Amino acid sequence: MKYAVCDTAVPQERRQETNEKLLYLIDSGKAGEYGISGGDIYNLYTGDGGLHGLRRQDYENYASYSEAKKEIENGQFFTPPLLCRLVAEALSPPPDAAVADLTCGAGAFFNFMPAENNLYGCELDIKAYKVAGYLYPHANLVNGDIRSYQPPVRFDYVVGNPPYNLRWWVDDGEKILSQLYYCRKAAELLKPFGILAMIVPASFLSDDFSDGTSIREMEERFSFLGHVALPSNAFSFLGVRHYPIKLQFWQNRGEGIEVQPYHIKVNRFLTAGFDCGKEAEWISEHLLQGAIKLLKKNRYSAVRELAKEKELSEGFLYQVQKMLYQIKCHPKLKESYAKCYEYFYRFCTETQPKDMKYEEWAKKRLTEAKVLACLKRTLQKQNARPPQDKIALVKRDYDFIYKGYSGKARRQIPEEKRAPVPMYEIVSSDGAWEFPGYERLVRKKQREYVGQNRPFATMEEDPEIGAWLENFHLWDAENEEEIRLNEIQRHDLNLMLQKRYGLLQWEQGSGKTLAGIASGLYRMEKQNVHHTWVISPAISIRNNWDEVLPNYGLPYVFVERLSDLEKIQKGDFVLLTLNKLGTYRRQIKRWVRRYGQKLHLIFDESDEMTNPSSIRAKSVLDCFRRCRCKLLTTGTSTRNNISEFAPQLELMYNNSANMLSWSPRIYHYERGDDFLSSKVNPYFGQPIPAYKEGYRLFTASHLPEKITVFGVGQRTQDIYNADALSEILGKTVITRTFPEIVGREIRRIHQEPVSFTQDERAVYQMAMEEFRKMRENYFASTGNSRKDAMMRLMQQITLLLRISAAPDTVVEYQGGIPTKIRRVVELAGQFENEIIAIGVRHKVVLDSYKAALETAFPNRAVFAVTGGTTSFAQRRKLRKTLKESGNGILLCTQQSLPSSVNFEYVNKVIIPEMHYNNAKMSQFYMRFVRYNSTEWKDIYFVTYAGSIESNLMQMVMAKEKINLFMKGQDTNLDEIYDRFGVDYDLLSLLMYREQDEEGNFHIRWGEQQIA
Repeated sequence: MKYAVCDTAVPQERRQETNEKLLYLIDSGKAGEYGISGGDIYNLYTGDGGLHGLRRQDYENYASYSEAKKEIENGQFFTPPLLCRLVAEALSPPPDAAVADLTCGAGAFFNFMPAENNLYGCELDIKAYKVAGYLYPHANLVNGDIRSYQPPVRFDYVVGNPPYNLRWWVDDGEKILSQLYYCRKAAELLKPFGILAMIVPASFLSDDFSDGTSIREMEERFSFLGHVALPSNAFSFLGVRHYPIKLQFWQNRGEGIEVQPYHIKVNRFLTAGFDCGKEAEWISEHLLQGAIKLLKKNRYSAVRELAKEKELSEGFLYQVQKMLYQIKCHPKLKESYAKCYEYFYRFCTETQPKDMKYEEWAKKRLTEAKVLACLKRTLQKQNARPPQDKIALVKRDYDFIYKGYSGKARRQIPEEKRAPVPMYEIVSSDGAWEFPGYERLVRKKQREYVGQNRPFATMEEDPEIGAWLENFHLWDAENEEEIRLNEIQRHDLNLMLQKRYGLLQWEQGSGKTLAGIASGLYRMEKQNVHHTWVISPAISIRNNWDEVLPNYGLPYVFVERLSDLEKIQKGDFVLLTLNKLGTYRRQIKRWVRRYGQKLHLIFDESDEMTNPSSIRAKSVLDCFRRCRCKLLTTGTSTRNNISEFAPQLELMYNNSANMLSWSPRIYHYERGDDFLSSKVNPYFGQPIPAYKEGYRLFTASHLPEKITVFGVGQRTQDIYNADALSEILGKTVITRTFPEIVGREIRRIHQEPVSFTQDERAVYQMAMEEFRKMRENYFASTGNSRKDAMMRLMQQITLLLRISAAPDTVVEYQGGIPTKIRRVVELAGQFENEIIAIGVRHKVVLDSYKAALETAFPNRAVFAVTGGTTSFAQRRKLRKTLKESGNGILLCTQQSLPSSVNFEYVNKVIIPEMHYNNAKMSQFYMRFVRYNSTEWKDIYFVTYAGSIESNLMQMVMAKEKINLFMKGQDTNLDEIYDRFGVDYDLLSLLMYREQDEEGNFHIRWGEQQIA
């Protein structure tokens, strides 16, 4: 017994006032201040029963009076302590048994139960619920309707005094007596052989004729154990002088149980003043003894049998049994035994709900790992400190909150201090916040926020950083010269080093590697950073960083295997490829955490994480999102659309106050409709959330309609919420073009359109009109007709692009050397005394050009390079070999030279096969346009006029408009046409897709229908 029972009853006329005073003391947390104990509240709070205040003479008949009374009282007549004690002593549940009262009121039965942790209660009335929560803070209580009560465990015992004779609607539209519904719910929540003990009106199930249907329903669910008549004046303390009641016992049915039918005859009659101990012993011996033995015998064996039916991993069941035994034997943990066992029971018995999708079920269902984790957490509590009656302000990961260290303390927290205060709200607003003990931290966070959010355009150089950069120099051992930063580079780095996070968007060839080295050395020397990690694609790490760092005499560790992590010393540069990061993700994350995040991250070629679903993007975010300093470097932060910037933004700012969503509205196109709709941004003024939800929000805030090969001009390419995006870019990204860094423009872009011959046009037209006949020669079937149909259009586009690059690579072509290849050969011939580079995209196209070039120039060296056949080391050696050739031809796939292999001495670059965006193509041709280049660089785009390449060029132009906005340049398409040398009427050459009246799709080309 937790609280001693007082025999003195509260006078009927003072009950209402007493209840209200006690509730005030509970709500305000002042009960202790006025000397009111939990025992006082247990004995003095009597609930709403008998306090309706209605008079019989005010109603036409007793039925109306009774209904009005029920509506106010809602059946709330608390069970007298003597009857609660009788039930508890008769059942004698062990401490590890799960006991529930499904309409618990203020928890009258709970006072006599052995283990508070294993008590479960549901109560609709908020006042009674508050009292029960105060009296039994460790019990598992829910404020709600019994009809929607779904506890996480099943019970050994259900006890209760349900509301009497209320008519309740249930799910199937049936109206049922409240006490009968209580029995139904108990049967649903009890374990097999579990016992139900409840106090009901003497009239309940008292007539085998009028109650026959209800009796049969009970017999289908339970085995009847017996019932005892109770004194009719039991509720006199609530103003009810005479009301016949009885105590019934039922056992939930299980396999192998000998079912006892219901009998109306009462087994025993109790009168006022009965001896509780003696009567409880009689009930236990004559009515419950066999049922309790059956429950104990089958309580856990049934679960073990269920577990054996599941496909469990080896050793799992042994681990569970071992940990459950340890919990049961430990004096501090044994009260948690029932809850842990019920968790295991749920794992053994749960099934997928019919209305739940499998994907959702796979996330929510219990697994072996979840079960073991639950048991381990419980075992860890054996050394936990006892609860303390104190309230303290605590800082969590992303907010501050007042925390109560006991149930009593939690109830005493003022309402206005219960809600957490997010960190982003504290640092991003001008409000005066008071957080005792955390003033210094808050001031630091606010200073960092203000510094990080200053636009680069308004910042001035820091003299101390400026002096360091002025003196910064490296010795180039290969070329025997001193390397220094120029004025523009020093200015940008000065501003970048004043912040912890930023993106250096310098065009290719502008010295990003040198800037990264300077940034790493400064932070390790001046800002107490242990190491500088350099993450980049393998070709950049191996052909650039692994070359320049030893050349400059700088200490570094190249992590190629896990043992290399042990070699890292303070002040080292740590090189790691994106592929290895994905392989060693878990170990590196642990290593980074060990050093307290005191690391500087340089993510070179950060546009490699533009796809947030890729392994490399997830790995970089997982390992380095909490680093102290981060510098991202890339020539272009986007390739195709603005949403590609979101993962880089998340890496820098970690979804903190520095990346708040200030877009007032978000946009989307309705499915199957061209109508653009918008709605208010639900995250306005809050950090952009992490992962997919944040990417969707960023896209809906800023992303224009994606351009497809067939969708040119059908929807606008507006950038939505451009001001909000410009604000983010202004404080995050420093953009420089190659001419800005170098001080001059040395690139010239030339368009070289060629025309189809009759044979070339014939095979091109065949690919458009008779693609189904050609398809099987170039594309394998997936084995799924539906998937094949979905891929048909993209495969047709791919084949058209291949024919446009080199028509002779398809077997249907009957002509000689294609026009485009002849034009490339002519250009190569014009530069017979110069080294030239030719970049294609596919090996089969490369082979065709190689054959033509070797035939045309038998005395001229042709160097063919692909990623699959030429190693990194061979590509590095090629620099010297190609230069020594004098007039060699470098024929390569564009992706084999995407970064870090530089040929600054090559002045003529020919691109006969286009990529889907200029970002990818510029990564190739900027290998030849370098910081130390002095001569003009000519880039030639050779395309078939009137082919699908016209569409591809228009798509590149439109994407470039978006990319230039990301670089701080708001320009129109006409200017981009001039920059790329596009001087013909492109729109008249475009192809697009249309649908005819029969619903079939066709490709149209200009004004002429081709297919």
